[in-house]
Amino acid sequence: MKTRHFAPLLAAALGLAAQGCGGAEQSAPPPAPASVATPAPTTQAPSTPPAAPLHVEAGHNLAIMAAACWFGGVWGDAEGESPETRALASEARCHDVVRRVYGHDDKTRYEQLRAIESNVVGDIAGQVETLAKEDPDDAPRSQVLSALVQAVAAAQRESMFARRAVERVHRDLDREPDKLTADEAAALAPLRDTRMLQALLSFTGADFAHDAHALGILAALDRMNLSRGLPRHMKIYAVGAANQILFGVPPPHLPDNATTPLPRGMWLVYLTDVAKAAGHPVPDAAKTPKQREPLAWTGVLAGYGDKLRGDLDQLVKDTRLHHVSSVVVQRLDAEYKAEINALTGPPAQKSPKKP
Repeated sequence: MKTRHFAPLLAAALGLAAQGCGGAEQSAPPPAPASVATPAPTTQAPSTPPAAPLHVEAGHNLAIMAAACWFGGVWGDAEGESPETRALASEARCHDVVRRVYGHDDKTRYEQLRAIESNVVGDIAGQVETLAKEDPDDAPRSQVLSALVQAVAAAQRESMFARRAVERVHRDLDREPDKLTADEAAALAPLRDTRMLQALLSFTGADFAHDAHALGILAALDRMNLSRGLPRHMKIYAVGAANQILFGVPPPHLPDNATTPLPRGMWLVYLTDVAKAAGHPVPDAAKTPKQREPLAWTGVLAGYGDKLRGDLDQLVKDTRLHHVSSVVVQRLDAEYKAEINALTGPPAQKSPKKP
């Protein structure tokens, strides 16, 4: 049975045009003609050149732009980009980050950025800190912003390894089933590893804890999405740690051999328990596994939406992250309500009062 799951979520980069500072170079005045006396120099002091424009919250904006690059197409999906334009838009976001950090586009730096290599992450964190120090509000917390970049990068690097493992399993299911057993076993460690995700969700510092938590929720949702299409006995490996962090439900005891099938019905029992802990229990009216599984799945996702909703009011510093989070919350709510309505029917409409 195929379960309906949510589409990949999240949204596009910050629409900030690069701002230049400084004007055109002035040429020296032409020499006075020989027949004209040179005027005596004035005693008036030269005017002070205007200060360079302040890039308000440029450090914070760059930090979120880097996160948008690392989230890739899922960020653009929440922004409303079409599947046809999503890849190009994601590339454009990353190229923009490279230009803002290094002053020009660079293919090697771009590839290192997409691979979340430590040298480029360090350069971004350093530039974020430098820019933040130029802002009166962000200057006292410039080091915290730099640490936020490092935390997001570490969590996304962890997710990248998990995604690659899942892609190998999907490839084997489709084309090379003889390699499935070995790749299932190899996928176990990266699927279970969520140490950096947990660090991001528990990030504290200045006013950016909610930014970090919202980005952590989005990363955890990506983990849920990674489980789609995995063999049923591997799904809990993909989502168990994140669900335990967020809802306090430990995964059931799992065999160390990822090729060992789970006991029949364990996935549905586990998913139902998580949905209940997330505040969206499967209704008693759902009797069959075919009814219960999509309700449990969307109930868990609605719980993710509730967690993300708790950060929305605090995301006042960055409109793009607020927009992305808001879109994701709305989609998760809508999907859960659609499953409930499929079971019970839409809510009854009140009859208009007679005059």
